[in-house]
Amino acid sequence: MFDVAIIGAGPAGTAAAFDLLLKGLKVLIMDKYEFPRKKACAGGITPKGYHLFGYDISSMVKRECSTVKISPHNKKSFFIKDNNTLCYMTKREDLDLFSLNKVMEKGADFRVIKKIQSIEETPLFVEIHTDSECFRASYLIGSDGANSIVRRFVSKGRFYQKQFAIEADVKIDRPDMYHMEFDFSKSRNGYYWIFPKDDHVNIGIYSVDSNARLQTQQLFDYADEKLHSKRLDAVKGYPVCTGGFDYRPDLKRILLAGDAAGLSERLLGEGIFFAVKSGQAAAWAILEAELHALSARDLYLEKLKAIQADLRVYDLSSKWFYTFPGFSLAAVSFPFIHKRFAKGYADGKTITQILYGKAAATKSR
Repeated sequence: MFDVAIIGAGPAGTAAAFDLLLKGLKVLIMDKYEFPRKKACAGGITPKGYHLFGYDISSMVKRECSTVKISPHNKKSFFIKDNNTLCYMTKREDLDLFSLNKVMEKGADFRVIKKIQSIEETPLFVEIHTDSECFRASYLIGSDGANSIVRRFVSKGRFYQKQFAIEADVKIDRPDMYHMEFDFSKSRNGYYWIFPKDDHVNIGIYSVDSNARLQTQQLFDYADEKLHSKRLDAVKGYPVCTGGFDYRPDLKRILLAGDAAGLSERLLGEGIFFAVKSGQAAAWAILEAELHALSARDLYLEKLKAIQADLRVYDLSSKWFYTFPGFSLAAVSFPFIHKRFAKGYADGKTITQILYGKAAATKSR
């Protein structure tokens, strides 16, 4: 029997596993795939997310961006700049393998499980039936993404929404010639992006419209227009799960983290920060519950309050922003506004800390 089982070996799952293993707990981490595996994600990490990892991920960074280009509809583009990094570019396939190796070095038991058949909670443990064997653990963390199987088994109501994105990698000779860019000129309900890496550029489309039908042809046309290339690699569409400000665990020993709990923000679709933060919160709740004979569910809910407050701000901001994109971008174009946000993000602050003038949390490294 394990102390904690974790389903999903992405940023939320490995963040939880790392903290649990540091305290000597016996951890099982499961995923549907062998690693490395292809993972749809633009791979941009904000400073607040970068400094949250419990270990040094600098070797995973393909480029540091301190300038962001913003392209409104029918208006001149403008640039948001800071002396410090605004975004760290990574490749999720590499980052996830690196993180999984970190937790395996600490003693995690990793298993590839193709199918979860059932999940049952008892007063003393959780039982997970798979297509190959049955596992028992005192607690279960479901961190298996936007299409979470764990959520299907344990959540009684639908608290989340799904937005959608599509992305591709484009090999070009000089990716260093391009700035990180959010292009709002081609979509009223979202944006196109350009994320330059070391040897390629990642492009994509994000839409807040849950009924959006994003097409590969749109990426081909955009790559041709902006990068003068139609050679797309690793084209993939994927959901982004939001609405986690309404998440409440239904069971005492099963906690959801990351996209499984709807913990991505709706405005731009950022998810890695919230995944790592919630994974660490779930680990903390379990450790405290065991140490003081308390409820892990109640402790986790308390720890999630700050995360969920941030997500509510993003949700309200996104509704205003995409209803009035012209006005919103015009406001953001004023230096006294975007410089404040740039400095806040570069300092590792959350949106709530920026808006209310609070200090950033202490960096973990």
